[in-house]
Amino acid sequence: MPRASRKCGSTAGSAELIPTEGATVTTAYDLVRYPSWPIPETHPAALAVFAALYGLSFVPHYGCRVLEIGCGEGVNLMSMAVTTPGSEFVGIDLAETAIAQGRATARAAGLGNVTLVAQDLLRATTDLGRFDYIVAHGFYAWVPEPVRLAMMRLVGRSLGPDGLAFVSYNARPGCRLREALRDILLDATQGLEDPSEKLEAAHAALRRQIGLWSEADPFQHALAIEARDMLKRPPALLFHDELGGTYAPQLLGAVVEAARAEGLEYLCDATPELNAEALWPSETFEKALPSTGGDWARFEQISDFADMRRFRRSIFCRADRGIDRGFAPERLDGLFASAEIALVKQEGEERDGFLLRAGNGAELTTRDPAFAELLAKLGLAFPMSLSLEGIGTYPELARGLLHLFVSGIVTLSTAPSGFVLTPGERPLASPLARTQAAQGETHLASLRHKPVHLTDAGARAFVALMDGTRTRAELARAMADQPGVTEEKAAARLPEGLAEMARLGLMMG
Repeated sequence: MPRASRKCGSTAGSAELIPTEGATVTTAYDLVRYPSWPIPETHPAALAVFAALYGLSFVPHYGCRVLEIGCGEGVNLMSMAVTTPGSEFVGIDLAETAIAQGRATARAAGLGNVTLVAQDLLRATTDLGRFDYIVAHGFYAWVPEPVRLAMMRLVGRSLGPDGLAFVSYNARPGCRLREALRDILLDATQGLEDPSEKLEAAHAALRRQIGLWSEADPFQHALAIEARDMLKRPPALLFHDELGGTYAPQLLGAVVEAARAEGLEYLCDATPELNAEALWPSETFEKALPSTGGDWARFEQISDFADMRRFRRSIFCRADRGIDRGFAPERLDGLFASAEIALVKQEGEERDGFLLRAGNGAELTTRDPAFAELLAKLGLAFPMSLSLEGIGTYPELARGLLHLFVSGIVTLSTAPSGFVLTPGERPLASPLARTQAAQGETHLASLRHKPVHLTDAGARAFVALMDGTRTRAELARAMADQPGVTEEKAAARLPEGLAEMARLGLMMG
């Protein structure tokens, strides 16, 4: 599941060493490091898509202020900051170890527009100002109620007039199974303080229960599936998510109520597929409408009960905004689209017209040559994005693209790609990725605002070397210092290696 942020805390800080407010507090996150990497859906250019689709103005990503509550080491913010030097990024968190590590990384990467500070959200006294985007990913369901209320108060007083706030959390009723497993894990680990002993006991309890549960019993079978999934997850996630001091999955309705108390309104979920009913109301919506009283959040809560929703990525705006749900093709004008998709068969080869295959294996057909051509262009450009300027004058093309966005095949953004596919003579990788590679991290932040998993030490060394000062020939000579690599072999591999790093979104020039 998505990461849980630092419990009971949040803070504001910077790449500079800013003194921590108050006394030193040791948290579980100081004892066991939590993975820190980019969260794609939290990027301002991704969040602003939903504002655009529902008729709201928004602040462009290149000149905005972003606050992340429970930022951990701040890699999510740093990944945004690399391509937007004109924007300001502030992260607040309780875990001082994570903040210290984040400051060192930001400083080494030269990210002067990133501020990180360790501070308790309940004792925060600093006025951080207004923000255009506020992110609280994996925080809300892992902190006590007073902290949840404090977080909403902070969002309510800090969100700008055209701002958007992203709040993700484990949701009820779908997480009831995880709550049952938590009961088992807490029982198995009671009295244990050492993290390794705690994890060992938790894993043993999960394996024991899987052996005891019957596949013939639907409830026990579902618990076994959930337990197997927990065993596959990185130990740090289990330690902080299910074994943490607080684990409180939320009803959407309760989160919306807390937000409304602070002058906020629910816009939508950042998961594209959960926006289908808002764009094209179905018979299901019409049946549920009488029981909602016209409250869109109420409809989505009813949907959560029907679908047993387990996770929510709720987006909020100020309550005085004029939200206009429904499909309007002109709202796609100015957006950018990307899609891993390929044209498989041309019209005439099959009675159904054009056959296309997406990167996830999904196949789709269309009889519209213009739509097939648009999708083929997106596929050829991938992973780069293409501008949709003017698409509003072609309603059917806009409708088709939006359907594929909701289906998870097309990605929409308010910003163009921030990376290059053809590195120059002096290849330049992202300064953040170079810093992470030099630190020995195996998950690097790409310029696509996604984590890239590089387990090969040689590949990470290659990334760290690409600071724009070395020619391609000089890079090959530098790589020849690696064990078992000759200069001739390095030179031969260089074009392929550069192409791969570019495809992963790591290259700036």
